[in-house]
Amino acid sequence: MPELAATLDALAEDATSRCTVCGRCAEVCPTAREVGIDTSDPQHLVRGLIALTADGAGGGEAARWVAACDSSGQCSAVCPEQINVRQWVSIARLRAQEATRDEQSRKQEHARRFRSMSHAVRLLASMQMPSDALTRILAPAERRQAEVLFYTGCNVLKTSHIVFNVMDVLEALGVDFDVVGGPSHCCGVYQFQAGDTDAYDKIGGRTFRRFGQSGASKVLTWCPTCTKNFNEIEVDRAPPSFGLDHVSVFLVSRLDELRAQFVDQPPRRAVIHEHQGITGTRESVRVLMDAIPNLTVVDLPQDSGFSYACGGVAARYVERERDIHRNMAEGAAAVGADLLITTYHSCHRALAGAEASYPFRVANFTDVLAEALGRGQRTDFYKLYKSGGEMSEAVDAARRHLESNGVRVSEDTIAALTDEMFAETGLAGSPHPFREAFAKLAEK
Repeated sequence: MPELAATLDALAEDATSRCTVCGRCAEVCPTAREVGIDTSDPQHLVRGLIALTADGAGGGEAARWVAACDSSGQCSAVCPEQINVRQWVSIARLRAQEATRDEQSRKQEHARRFRSMSHAVRLLASMQMPSDALTRILAPAERRQAEVLFYTGCNVLKTSHIVFNVMDVLEALGVDFDVVGGPSHCCGVYQFQAGDTDAYDKIGGRTFRRFGQSGASKVLTWCPTCTKNFNEIEVDRAPPSFGLDHVSVFLVSRLDELRAQFVDQPPRRAVIHEHQGITGTRESVRVLMDAIPNLTVVDLPQDSGFSYACGGVAARYVERERDIHRNMAEGAAAVGADLLITTYHSCHRALAGAEASYPFRVANFTDVLAEALGRGQRTDFYKLYKSGGEMSEAVDAARRHLESNGVRVSEDTIAALTDEMFAETGLAGSPHPFREAFAKLAEK
């Protein structure tokens, strides 16, 4: 396995040597104008990017440009030299981190973010999943023996019904698979973004190597961040021994088998919340939804080129994200949609609470697909939380699952979790029903 530093150096050198400084990447950047960067001279920004890549300094305005990046991938899509500009920008940002911030502060940042994420994932997953399912997911990847590994990543466990939906669909297809994920199999995004490549290699790099150690012939990713990270770091580092596909792309490859099992569905109109940036996912979800019996997908104008998913880096642009979510919901209502369909878990968390205010159901594409196979019986507890409605079902389930997982919560923990969930960009009902109902589960 090549050293990570050598791989990043080679990728950066390749990008800078092929770049003709045409400036098209800067012209289409959806975040440059968000932070007030003048793009009237895009070539100047690209020259700064080249300087920044060399030593992390001397980039001028380009340093603000790369710091503003939301990884939308619009830059890569328009590059006439077919450079992966998003990958290049991430390396330049890494160089800037190394040059301008001391190592200790970088380590503290990613450790804080990782701990916060791990705690929230553990708690929300423990509230929604029985212990046997959670234990299965968290077991070491290298001990698996299935032909296919379904890699969840971390944050989708907050919306656990999505994981169960994918498992139900894979079982319907007769796939020999196992499921693996959680913070113990993190993709290393927090470490990489903070500029700590040693920590990244111990976490994200190790996770990727563990996939190979399992002997699986294919790994199916779910999380867009994990998909991006692995495809733009590890795959370029050394060719893996396994195929790497997003779940949606894999399911399209088995579409004929899915169609053969579809059951009758009532007539419905749907709008799909879309993101560009992760190759094949948007197109694959559309193909899958077009195949569902009696489901009519209505196209809406939407800001799908801003970021590759809701939340994450994009959440720094609060007003832009709010506009995206509000326009999506109002557009779906205006065309009489019965369904607003989400792709990624972060988008689902952002839009799930729309049911509190709009006359349509919010469903992940895996919900719709599982239902078409006659298997749609997974309760979307996170949507119950965010809609602010009746919580008795969610509380009863949480009580059982928390007990089976050996997790105890305090009133302070529930209060902090409520604040975190309802502070996310997106649409939601009142937080009070969730806080009041779940406070009853806390130890006095």
